Amino acid sequence: MPGSTPKSDTDQRKARGPGAKPLILVVDDEEPMRDSCRQVLERAGCQVAAVCDGASALEAIACNCPEVVLLDLRMPGMPGEEFLRRARGLDPELVAVAVTGYPTLSSAIDVMKAGAYDYLPKPFKAEELRIIIQRALQKRRLAMAVAIGEREKRLMQDNFVAMVSHQLKSPAATVRECLDSALVAFGDKVPEGCRDLMERAARKASLLLDLMDDWLTLARMDLRDVLRQAIQAARSDPEANQLTVSLQAPDDPVPSRGDPEAVRELFVNLVTNALRYTPDGGRVAVRLERQGPAVLVSVVDTGPGIPQSEQPLIFEPFFRGEQARKRHGTGLGLAIAKQIAEAHGGHISVESEPGRGATFRVHLPAGEEGR
Repeated sequence: MPGSTPKSDTDQRKARGPGAKPLILVVDDEEPMRDSCRQVLERAGCQVAAVCDGASALEAIACNCPEVVLLDLRMPGMPGEEFLRRARGLDPELVAVAVTGYPTLSSAIDVMKAGAYDYLPKPFKAEELRIIIQRALQKRRLAMAVAIGEREKRLMQDNFVAMVSHQLKSPAATVRECLDSALVAFGDKVPEGCRDLMERAARKASLLLDLMDDWLTLARMDLRDVLRQAIQAARSDPEANQLTVSLQAPDDPVPSRGDPEAVRELFVNLVTNALRYTPDGGRVAVRLERQGPAVLVSVVDTGPGIPQSEQPLIFEPFFRGEQARKRHGTGLGLAIAKQIAEAHGGHISVESEPGRGATFRVHLPAGEEGR
C-alpha cells in the first residue's frame, strides 16, 4: 500500500544447517511476481525469502546468506546496478539473476558489468526460472569451492610467513647479542680485520631482525574491521550453522600492528568453529576490549563444550576431538590460530565445560593511536 513500510519475510526464516535446502532471495516490488516465484522455486526444492525493496534485500543478505538472489532491476529507491555492487560487498560470492520487464541490450550489459550472473526478461515461464536458478546454484557451489580453496591457500601462506618469522627471530637475536657482547668484552684483543668482520655481522643481524619486525608489524589495522570481515567470512562457510554472530566492540578504533590477513584468518577459524559446533537456537558472541597495552578478543559459543581431557591438546596440529571427528576437517585450524597469535606477540587460550559452551580468548599487543 502507498505510504506503508515495506515488510519482508526474513524474520520468519528458520536457521539453516548443513544439508538444508538452498535459500533463494526474491527481490521484486510486485507482490504477484514474488508469490509466483516462491511457488515455482519451493516446488523445485528451494527455500524462498521475498522482499520488495533493495534495503530489505541487503539486510537479508547480511543476515541470512542466500545462495542466489533473483532481482528486479527496476526496484523503487535503489537501481539494480547499485544494489548489485553493494550486495557483492556483503557477499563476494553472491550469485544474482537479474529480471526486468524492460529488457534492452544496454541494461543487460550494465547489470552483467555490475556482477549479475545471468539475465531473465519478463514474462518468463516456470521452467525457464527453474533452469536458470539451477544453473545459478551450481555457479554458487563452484564459487564457494574456489573461495574456500583460495582462503586455505592464503592461510597457508600467512601461516608460513608467521612461523618462519617467529622461528628466525630468536636465533638472529642470539647471534646479534653474542656478537655485541664479544665486541664489548674482547674488542681490544681482537685483530682489526676480525673485529671488522664481527661488526659487519652484528649490523647484518640487526638488519635481519628489523626486516622481520617490519614484515610482521608494518601493517596497522583496526581490529574492529578485521573482526567484522572474519565474521562475514565465517558465516559463508558451507558447514557453518546459520546463527547470528554478535560483535561487541568499542566505538573508537582499536589499533593493532601485524598482518591483517593473517589475523583475520585467525578469527575466521575461531568463529567458524563456533558456528559449526553450536546447534540451531544457540548463540555466538565476539567481544573486543582493551586491556592496557594489550587487546583481548573473546569468541564465546553455547555449543556442546570441550572435555577437560581434550583442552590441553586442541591446539596441537592434526588433533581432532570427539566432536570434531563427526565433521570434515584437517585438525589444523586451532594450531594455525595459535601460531598466528604467537607470531604477533600474543597468545590464545580456551575455557570450556561440557554442555556449557566454550570461550576462546586471544590476547594481542595493542597498536598506537594515530601512527
